[in-house]
Amino acid sequence: MNKKLLSLLLSIPFLLSVFILAPTKVKAIECTMDTAGKSDQQLQEILTQCEKEISEQKGVLETTKKTSSLLQGNITTLTSKIKTMALEIKSRNIKIKQLGDNINTKTGEIIKLSSRVDDIRESIAKIIRESVMLSNYTVPEILLSNDNLSGFLKDTDNYTIINSSLHQLSLELRGLKDETEQAKKDLENKQNKEETLKLQQEKAKRLNETYQTENQKLLKYTKSQEATYAKAIAEKEKVRTEIKNRLFRTVGGVEMKFGDAVKLLAPYEDVIGVDSALVLAILTQESSVDGVIGRNIGKCTYNQSAKNKNGTVMSNSQKPSFLAIMDELNMNADTTPVSCPIYQDGQYGGAMGPAQFMPSTWWNVETKMGYKNRVASVVGVSVPSPFVPRDAFVGTALYIKDAQRICYGAFSKTSDVWACAASKYYGGLSLKGSTLSKYMYNTYGYGHQVADRAAQFSKDIDLLNN
Repeated sequence: MNKKLLSLLLSIPFLLSVFILAPTKVKAIECTMDTAGKSDQQLQEILTQCEKEISEQKGVLETTKKTSSLLQGNITTLTSKIKTMALEIKSRNIKIKQLGDNINTKTGEIIKLSSRVDDIRESIAKIIRESVMLSNYTVPEILLSNDNLSGFLKDTDNYTIINSSLHQLSLELRGLKDETEQAKKDLENKQNKEETLKLQQEKAKRLNETYQTENQKLLKYTKSQEATYAKAIAEKEKVRTEIKNRLFRTVGGVEMKFGDAVKLLAPYEDVIGVDSALVLAILTQESSVDGVIGRNIGKCTYNQSAKNKNGTVMSNSQKPSFLAIMDELNMNADTTPVSCPIYQDGQYGGAMGPAQFMPSTWWNVETKMGYKNRVASVVGVSVPSPFVPRDAFVGTALYIKDAQRICYGAFSKTSDVWACAASKYYGGLSLKGSTLSKYMYNTYGYGHQVADRAAQFSKDIDLLNN
């Protein structure tokens, strides 16, 4: 709040105290309608007192009007900013969609160019094989062959020319493929920047909406005393403290204060381009903020007996990746807790850490792919761990980013994008159609509940940060 506005607000209770709270003297003249039996001198004194109080009232009224005017001006300015930001966010959504389409086009071109390069390489190999066959002929064999000598030499020259031409075309196509791949990378970088800017604009828009609401509330306080406003501030501070210290429980059973969880994600929010509120909403398992975590989270070990085809908590397909992760982190695979099977949702458990990553999703030992390397790049460590809250939270944010990129093409409202991304986090990036809609729009659907929780977390985070 600017100093001028604060000065005006603080002056109101002081001015009110001049004529309302000042101690009354026993013989003080009052402005009263009771004039019966009063002398001319007494009537004059009453008139003077009335004029004095009228002047004071006008001063308070004028101060109140100035304060209201300033607040109304702030509200008008903020309303304009909010509308402008909303339009810019819509424009940025279109840019992100266009960049995504261009990336898909470049990917298609790269596949075609790779196929052409492979065809040319096969042609060159064929020519080389036939050239080798020609070089095996002796001079007598050439002279005694049915073909005349000039025709034989002509064919040899043709092989050389074709071979050289194909080799040159292969080099040109390879160069074009490299240029196309670089163009694709440039488009992906632009898309990342646009997504980060969109996130920042959404946060700024939300913050301005908060400021606008506060200014509207302050309009009602312009005729109140300073103590009333101080009480409102104290109540807000109390709520802020409660939010900061509220226990935050992750799906993996890790508990920490909500304020600490926000601080943990804050340095990576803009880098990844995903709102912390959505990440935290997905990471929490509860149906409500202060709910209780399911009993089977992190209560089993990977090779523990279970009622499924493999006979163990973790499926055989996940075990090689899990053992590789345990070895790299120098952890005991036999004692490290993982999630138990939830038989109504699937036969197997085995999810790891606060974010419940499946081993092959974190790091697939066969394909050498997974979120591990991306997390390492973001947080700046060589070996991240799915059991460390920071690394697990960043991994979740990266997964949500992949889901959001798909959702941006179909939805423009933030709540819909959040519900879509959360649904894909729960059901897989390929989730679509009626199942996606069921998760997104059903009152009890995972995506719908996460989006609602994220909206509340956004307000809580804004209050913590301001």
